[in-house]
Amino acid sequence: MEKGISPLVAAVLLIGVTMTVAGILAYWASSFVRTQVTRFENETIMSECNFADFRIYACSYNPDESKLTFILNNIRTVELRNLTLYVIKQDNTVESIPLNESLPGNSLKSFSVSLAPDYKSITIKTHCPGVSVTSECR
Repeated sequence: MEKGISPLVAAVLLIGVTMTVAGILAYWASSFVRTQVTRFENETIMSECNFADFRIYACSYNPDESKLTFILNNIRTVELRNLTLYVIKQDNTVESIPLNESLPGNSLKSFSVSLAPDYKSITIKTHCPGVSVTSECR
């Protein structure tokens, strides 16, 4: 007479296999969702940035105060975030100065930063790749 496995052992094995398969599926699903969310966020930023543009409306440097003052003109409706000023110096080194502000759509906004007079030009970049402006502002 042959004996099979007991019902208790069978139930434990069945639960173990089920939990293993559930764990594998949960890991795959979380990785898949994370990848899709990142891709969707990047596509959203890129489509938003297709309609973004701005200009330097006015710019001047006061050597007595070592202060650069400029006005940015957002000529589109997209709010520009993560504004960063890149200062290209005479020796071709670059200094990055976060402006810690955004530029609302269809608006003018003034900025003022302390800056040594040894700069050659400035570039202002935004959260949108390729949406930037450069000037020799004097």
